[in-house]
Amino acid sequence: MASKKELSALKKMVRASNFLSVAQIYLKQNVLLKRPLQHDDIKPRLLGHWGTCPGIAFVYAHINRLICQHQRPFLYLVGPGHGFPAVQANLFIEGSLSHFYPNTIPYSEAGMRNICEKFSAAYGYPSHANPEAPGQILEGGELGYSLAVGWGAALDNPDLINVVLVGDGESETGPLAASWYANRLVNPATCGAVLPILHINGYKISGPTRLGRMDDDEIRMEFTGLGYEVLIVDDQRKEDVYAQMADAMDRAMEAIDEIQTRARSGEDVSKPRWPLIAMRTAKGWTGIKEADGKKLEGNCDSHQVIINQAASNPQHLSLLNQWLESYQFDDLYKITNEGEVKFDKEIRSLIPPEHLRIGRQILSYGGEIVRPLNKPDLRQLSYGPETPRGQRGVSMNKMGEWMRDAFRLNSKQRNLRIFSPDETYSNQLQAVFEETDRAWQWPIEPWDQDMARDGRVMELLSENLLFGMLHGYTVTGRHGMFPTYEAFAQVVSSMCDQYCKYVYASQGVPFRKPVPACNVVLSSLLERQDHNGYSHQNPSLLGAMLEKHPTIISAYLPADGNSTLCYTEKAFDDRDKLNVIVAGKKTLPQWLTLEEARRQSEEGIMIWDFASDEEPDVVLASCGDYVTQECMAALVIIRQLLPELRIRFVNISELTSDGIGSLKYGRKPKLLDQFFTSDKGVVINYHGYPNTIHKLLFNYPGIKRCRVKGYVEEGSTTTPFDMGVRNGTSRYHLVVDMAYKAFQQGVITDAQHIEITTDMLQRLVDHRSYIKAHGVDPQEITDWVWSR
Repeated sequence: MASKKELSALKKMVRASNFLSVAQIYLKQNVLLKRPLQHDDIKPRLLGHWGTCPGIAFVYAHINRLICQHQRPFLYLVGPGHGFPAVQANLFIEGSLSHFYPNTIPYSEAGMRNICEKFSAAYGYPSHANPEAPGQILEGGELGYSLAVGWGAALDNPDLINVVLVGDGESETGPLAASWYANRLVNPATCGAVLPILHINGYKISGPTRLGRMDDDEIRMEFTGLGYEVLIVDDQRKEDVYAQMADAMDRAMEAIDEIQTRARSGEDVSKPRWPLIAMRTAKGWTGIKEADGKKLEGNCDSHQVIINQAASNPQHLSLLNQWLESYQFDDLYKITNEGEVKFDKEIRSLIPPEHLRIGRQILSYGGEIVRPLNKPDLRQLSYGPETPRGQRGVSMNKMGEWMRDAFRLNSKQRNLRIFSPDETYSNQLQAVFEETDRAWQWPIEPWDQDMARDGRVMELLSENLLFGMLHGYTVTGRHGMFPTYEAFAQVVSSMCDQYCKYVYASQGVPFRKPVPACNVVLSSLLERQDHNGYSHQNPSLLGAMLEKHPTIISAYLPADGNSTLCYTEKAFDDRDKLNVIVAGKKTLPQWLTLEEARRQSEEGIMIWDFASDEEPDVVLASCGDYVTQECMAALVIIRQLLPELRIRFVNISELTSDGIGSLKYGRKPKLLDQFFTSDKGVVINYHGYPNTIHKLLFNYPGIKRCRVKGYVEEGSTTTPFDMGVRNGTSRYHLVVDMAYKAFQQGVITDAQHIEITTDMLQRLVDHRSYIKAHGVDPQEITDWVWSR
């Protein structure tokens, strides 16, 4: 139980924070209220969110109390990150801002003026939690990701306590709703703990929250059913809410210690019931209760900037002045002879040792502690040089073997995990189960396969949850992979975007070092969703990510197993990146030796000499594995029909928003002539939407010579080959296009062009008739073998 002295210290710290929060939102000068406010003191644009700030500060102070008591590392993830003024206020009070920004934010009145004057100002400080702020591992601009990121950061950090403040509005989002289930996955014997604090202030931006209209019994039933021990704190009870919160935090720590002690002593802890605090405090607590006939405190109208006419309305200005004076901030600090701020003794008693302060927690700076992976030997995993070109294999199997060996080589480091919302077996990564299992903390039945308490494969059917966990895992310095069905990866497109923003913004921050790449693997590709049908055919994430910063995003589209191995290795070597690897899980021809694949991965584009003629008349290019097979089959057909036609084959295996390959051909488009020639017709067969390639080639002078094929939203439950037929990416369509390019250039006659086109169209008609009659592709398709 907290002592009177502790309770007094908590209240003073929250008062100080609340004053600085309000000052940040409103004041451009006179921020420390050295005199009564004047209209000119108010910022011309009032930006920010007041309503959640008091709750954020309230929790921050109570976390500091626990840190001081237990001397354990804590992270504080703020789901309602739009309440950033409260976070920034506490980072100043504890000294973290002044540590990292000694020149601009000194620990003095000048430092306090700086954070207030520049909050939400042009080229100042953002209005949301951001990587420029110490101790943050989450962009705060989008709700729903906090709890998942917190769970991910706790993995393999056994001493860490992650306190995650979940807003009751945030709790209504899909990602957050799924995140409660992570308690099924996290092993208390080897991982840290997450303490969710559900902040029920009752309102969103313009209306009530679902949780805000539930009573205590309903809250308990909901979260008890989800597997948590529910502790309720309510500012409407007679007992002091500070005492309630301190007691709840103490009880939560006792519960965490008890679960971890049991698990670490060797007991099999099934269904660990982690604590959860449901904290009810009024929205806009300690602010203005009413103005202009409207209820403010405890209502949605306190969500953002209240009394927002203080720059011109005398009544609003007076209310703001009274509000700031109510915190009696002058009583909470003094200035030393050296000009530094010295907060009240009781406040200082709650400031943890430097290395344990929330803004100084080393785990929030993953680049400082990252350890590179011990990498498998690709020579032991690859298809060897004796493998005939065209021999069939499975790219995802090779990736699974790489991951299996990586798990073995890094078993002591414990810094590698797979986050797989769609079953690991389904994506053909099952080789990993030779080294590890799927993590599961609830009952395991005797017939369950590959499941264990300490498994390193996180598998639960929520893309949002597992991508969020991967985010938390990588930004705290570890390595991970997110394999998922291509069609449903778009579910996390916005999460990917927020991750990219976090990484990009981090690169300009001196105290943040590069963190391991976030590696997204798209499998179950659209070309082989012939059994699932149209609903499973969607390459949208690939196109969406190729709109992002080229230094942050790379899309890797390996054509075969050896290329997949090279790009898997490259992806895990990358830092400050989000990589998208596109690889099929069905059998496909293997084209390149390991050395050839390595050479291609250096540039991301290569002429395949073994399939090409010198001085070509036409260029055929592919980007993706299934479409490469069709290109190679088209080469065989057209060479049989037009043996005099000279063709160059180019394979593209890397894309960025800068263009094709890793040499920034988008910035220097003329460089592409070395692959596409300067004057010949080009046919490109692409895995995704054709417009993606059109945009990347926009500045290329030879774009008018290019015919881009790709997915055009045609599909159904059909045969594998018919998927390509429906989208115009089949070998027969490619032959038609190459013949047309040859005809345009005068290489073949009009009669030859018509004859070949007629032949291919008839083959397409015959194919449709065959699959309607037999239900499968003809043998000439299924048993096709490459020959030069």
